[in-house]
Amino acid sequence: MPPTCIIEPTWRSRITGAELEVWVVNCDSVARVWLVKRQTIEVLSAREARLRFQVIDERVLPEETAGDSLSVQCTAAGEESGVVVRGARWRSAGRELHLAGARGAVRVDGARHRLVDADLTTVDCTRFPDREAMMRKLQQSDHSIR
Repeated sequence: MPPTCIIEPTWRSRITGAELEVWVVNCDSVARVWLVKRQTIEVLSAREARLRFQVIDERVLPEETAGDSLSVQCTAAGEESGVVVRGARWRSAGRELHLAGARGAVRVDGARHRLVDADLTTVDCTRFPDREAMMRKLQQSDHSIR
């Protein structure tokens, strides 16, 4: 990961049935969507492994805010994951935020290993701000230990 880039745990989504992930990354205050190929380098134990991540496709979206207007917490009809909305607007429903609208979406085309434009009509997103804050705290405490 480049030193000027930040990624939070809730800004990542694994693609079911593939060694691919979608990451929303903030590099020098510019939001990017990365399609990443995950490779296991070495298995250390039942719970740990050394991994290598290779960016195989990228969309640079400077007008977006990583984790807020640009979110991976989305699914589409017939797809479990790998959908990213841009220009997201949220409505509160208790302790959750539901997608109220967006300017567009991209999804992973697993066969071509590319990010492609997606139809917004079938996209559903729910964010959990309490969980996002908890994951952020855990990540910060992990960095302070090392």
